[in-house]
Amino acid sequence: MQRPAENLPLQVAGRAGEGTVVVSITEYPKDYVVWSVANLCFGNPLCLGLLAFYFSVKSRDRKIEGDLSGARSYGSTACCINRVAVSLVLSLLITVIVLVTKVMSFSEFRFLKIKL
Repeated sequence: MQRPAENLPLQVAGRAGEGTVVVSITEYPKDYVVWSVANLCFGNPLCLGLLAFYFSVKSRDRKIEGDLSGARSYGSTACCINRVAVSLVLSLLITVIVLVTKVMSFSEFRFLKIKL
């Protein structure tokens, strides 16, 4: 009596390793929706957060349809736009902090000079 294919033993007695099963798991591309929503809500220079959110949703739609190369392409675009948006927000924030500290130190020095 023959067994069905799914009930065959993985190892034959005395020969280890010949019955090894390799399972290939498909890795789905990332769509970066959460990062895009964070950029949309907390730092949206030049509407880049909205553009990144658009590409993230397109990537998720492609992933659901089964077009993994299209999803990977849209996800990569969303990731790049998110990086640019974060770098613009951080550079603007650093510039504002530096300017405010310079103005505060200058006005404090000027106030001390007039007071003397």
